[in-house]
Amino acid sequence: MRPIGIGSTRLWQVLYVNNLLFFSVALSSCGPSVFAASVPANIPITAKSGSVTIKITNSEVKGAIAHVVETHETVTLDRNTLVVSACSPGQHISVWAPGYYIYTFECSGISPIEYPVSLEAVDSTDNPNYTWMDADIRTDPTRNCASCHSGQSLDSAEYLEWNKDGHSKAFVDPFFWTMYLGTDVNRNASPQTQWGTLGNGQRIRSIPDPTLPDYGPGYHLDYPNDNGNCIYCHVPAGSPGTPQEMNLTSLINSSPGTHVNVATEGVTCDVCHKVTDVLVGEDQLPHDDHPGVMSMSIVQPASSPLVVFGPLADEATPNAAIKRTCYPIFSESQFCAACHYGNFSGVQIYGSYKEWLESPYSQRHILSANGEIVGESENYRSCQDCHMLYDKPVAGTLPSERDACSETNLEFRDFNHNMMNYGPDPDNPLREIPLLVKNAATITIDEPKIETGLVKFKVTVRNTGAGHKFPTDSPLRHLILLVQVTAQNTSLPQISGPTIPVWEAQDYAGYPGTIYANLLKDRDTNEMPSFAYWNSIEPAWQVSDTRLVPGQAVQSEYSFVAPSNGSAVIAVRLIYRKAFIEIAHQKGWPLINLDIEATKASVEITP
Repeated sequence: MRPIGIGSTRLWQVLYVNNLLFFSVALSSCGPSVFAASVPANIPITAKSGSVTIKITNSEVKGAIAHVVETHETVTLDRNTLVVSACSPGQHISVWAPGYYIYTFECSGISPIEYPVSLEAVDSTDNPNYTWMDADIRTDPTRNCASCHSGQSLDSAEYLEWNKDGHSKAFVDPFFWTMYLGTDVNRNASPQTQWGTLGNGQRIRSIPDPTLPDYGPGYHLDYPNDNGNCIYCHVPAGSPGTPQEMNLTSLINSSPGTHVNVATEGVTCDVCHKVTDVLVGEDQLPHDDHPGVMSMSIVQPASSPLVVFGPLADEATPNAAIKRTCYPIFSESQFCAACHYGNFSGVQIYGSYKEWLESPYSQRHILSANGEIVGESENYRSCQDCHMLYDKPVAGTLPSERDACSETNLEFRDFNHNMMNYGPDPDNPLREIPLLVKNAATITIDEPKIETGLVKFKVTVRNTGAGHKFPTDSPLRHLILLVQVTAQNTSLPQISGPTIPVWEAQDYAGYPGTIYANLLKDRDTNEMPSFAYWNSIEPAWQVSDTRLVPGQAVQSEYSFVAPSNGSAVIAVRLIYRKAFIEIAHQKGWPLINLDIEATKASVEITP
């Protein structure tokens, strides 16, 4: 299969074992400014120029854009000539075209003037010996991301933001490596999986011995002689050049929850900023046999000078040691599809990208009655629009105003790499939480009343803040709706309505309420819920995926014994958990309840 990007690339093989969010946007750079063109000494400098003409000398160049960096004025190519209205001394013009590096020079300040510009084509030569650049400064103080991207302003804090984000923890997070090894966080291992054979010769996993210690499932417990392809999503920089299948055990053992080299940085900056495109089918989904970075077109350049791909068609700080170019994929949700869509045993496990495709947020265009495009929708949101927050609101803007490499994108240019917006919990400032999760859903108490000696009401839950199901992707994640009715601080007995199932276990089992989750069953052992989705799994029952769909209301009804007098107080909480309590205890993962929302209502007893 040939590459889908501009040059020779590799399409990589992958098998998910766990997954985390995967999007990224461009690096800027620092260092001494060495401009691509200089001002001739004999040209007088005026306070401000009039119109400036840029002549593209490459006759084959199509779709060039010229951008005055300081004023954000942008023009597109017309017969290989671009004209900007003015450019003052000390200001700079960047010129870019698809498939070419950005070319930046300083304005001379005279009027009129014409600059001849020859654009350099992006080098598509594949370099199998390319060594991925560290995000951290630990290895090489001259070749890393942190030294230039650890500032306090939004346009220079990318490393600090990424370091908070789940992408930087895709390998070192115990949720991943304990599931890979089949251990708890203290490296205690569950027993090796035993296999049996059916009469027709089919191999089948045996039910675990309940008398033996159980530290939860693990890929290597089931397949000890198989490396797995987890490297391609969790360790894409796992080896020089192109990643290869490898046993991650030794790497896990050398990295006790911290980054020790670029391989352990998870979804690291340099890998994302070598992406030129993502391969999808006619249904806009990655092919099932090309999950993860196998769906990505990636250019591995020469090691020097540094080459960076991103969403900007200009450069604020030109540097002779860095070549930059722009690709539209950086503002498209398709970038995220590679690791946020995946099927196992014919069952969709990771589906946030497909869920987004099926939501109203993916509708970019306004269509007429006969299906013709008549405009752009202000309600469109790409994954990046929500997960790479800008310093200004998206509401009221058009998709084209936020497009990468776009003439019309003049404001949406600084991207936050803290993609779940980790920050202080409003309810507990001593801990940091993913604030996007905190704001993803709402609950209301509807029609509370006392009737025939009962307190009756409905609870409505809505996914109001996520452009995909909530929660999404990993089947470990779920929501718990807790309902309580009290009178004079005493809980009233529940008469009807759902209760938390026993397999949610221990702390809330049997309480009034329900859960919203994607529940799976192991076909071999009938274990439910099953989290070893690399095995043969299926939905636990016909409609076992009860997660919240974008914009849709989900309602449950309850009745409780009414008090004889006074008032009854109805209290409802919606709680997010990253994992079910039983497996969290087995693995030794921290169990954190994150309150999404809580609300109350009261009803009075009338004589």
